Amino acid sequence: MSRVYRAPTANRAVLSEPPTEAVPALVACNQRRLKTREVRIAGRPLDELRTAARREILALAGEFSNLSDHQRLPLLDDDTPLLVSGHQPELAHPGVWVKNFALNGLAKKLAGVPLYLIVDNDTLKHTTLRLPVFRPGDANSVRLESLAFDSFKGDVPYEDRGVLNDELFRTFPERAAKLWANWGYEPLLATCWGHGARIGEVFTALRRRCETAWGCHNWELPVSRLSQTAAFVGFAQHILADLPRFRTVYNAAIRAYRAVNGIRSANHPAPELAEGEAPFWVRQAGGGRQRADCTADVHTLRPRALTLTLFVRLCVGDFFIHGIGGGKYDEVTDAIIRDYFGLEPPAYQVLSATLHLPLPSFASTAADLHHALRRLRDLQWNPQRYLTTEQRADPQVQAQLERHAQLVASEPPWAEHAARRKWFQALRQVNEHLRPLVADQWSVAETEFAKVRSEVAANAILRRRDYAWVLYPEELLREFLQSFQSNHWPALNSG
Repeated sequence: MSRVYRAPTANRAVLSEPPTEAVPALVACNQRRLKTREVRIAGRPLDELRTAARREILALAGEFSNLSDHQRLPLLDDDTPLLVSGHQPELAHPGVWVKNFALNGLAKKLAGVPLYLIVDNDTLKHTTLRLPVFRPGDANSVRLESLAFDSFKGDVPYEDRGVLNDELFRTFPERAAKLWANWGYEPLLATCWGHGARIGEVFTALRRRCETAWGCHNWELPVSRLSQTAAFVGFAQHILADLPRFRTVYNAAIRAYRAVNGIRSANHPAPELAEGEAPFWVRQAGGGRQRADCTADVHTLRPRALTLTLFVRLCVGDFFIHGIGGGKYDEVTDAIIRDYFGLEPPAYQVLSATLHLPLPSFASTAADLHHALRRLRDLQWNPQRYLTTEQRADPQVQAQLERHAQLVASEPPWAEHAARRKWFQALRQVNEHLRPLVADQWSVAETEFAKVRSEVAANAILRRRDYAWVLYPEELLREFLQSFQSNHWPALNSG
């Protein structure tokens, strides 16, 4: 049965599946499960491959992360948990960023190593941030505005994506300041913006500076460098050498996922592999990427999303912390691990959260909108419910009310279509006689409905959960993120 993960909607709500208190036992179970010599990859038993892969990858991660001596751990042994998470080097929302702090907290709790993968082989898909814009107290003025931090010229992997418009990038905080002038606080963007040759490197540096200042020290490694390790190359060679069978299992897993989840799109959770196609990208010399086949040079390969977590969960880490999207799609990875490698897949956690921008909002709720709309419809179709005592005393009105009561009591069965049409016409005539008597109430209800609808729409913008972390005030964001290092946050299945 497919898992259901719903993003939390309430402020500070958390989705944690499984709950954090269950994770230590799952890590230990994963370690036992993955310590096997029955599964062989590139001619090596899995436990032997994992030992070599972990040493090689952590050596690179230690160099890349530039950790101080007291932050480095002794050489990873077989019993030390290696805990992994990752994301694209974008300006994500806080609900994505909580994974980094939870990863760090879990590693401290289990005396393990926290490894964060920078997915720089994915493409930069847009060069704007969305900001809420409004006039205080005016719900109709609330809107989203997209502000560009660079020019956009198609999807390019982060590892190759340079800044195209230096002026646009440099002046982004200054231009954004005009939009947040009445927010009532100064966002982090005002003080943390940087510069550099590549957008992904700039955004990674911004994030890591904050994490370091806030006591979150993870080992990090870009996927572009992970792809150059002997462990990954051996893994890729194994798949390329057995591509027909792997493709069969891969495509079957995707089709099964679509069937269970009722998905018709040919691109979700990922496109099926065509004849001869491998589950990798080939990095092109001038930037960009193309689909790989079995003839590709393994040293130019980059993993696709499913292939990346397949490699990391099977060959590197002891436990993976996913966001909602990754966790959902890794049902496909589970099927591949089970059906291709003959191993029960290791458990992982899905973690996400919601933190609203500290902006003013309006009193109206979705329930208020439902009631306002219901009142409008009731005034339209049941005006008799809103007549005053004085109106009801009028003999002509009394006659219409008696007629209405008779019609309601003599409603024809659904199967008698002709009789029902005649009955409905008679009921409508009664309503048309009574409706003018509640015209003033209709006008008031219509005005109230418009007000509530605009306030609910404004709140939907002001309380979005996907605003970039640089739009939050430092104190609020730091306190929220650091709470995830305790590993005692409330676990909710929905917000």
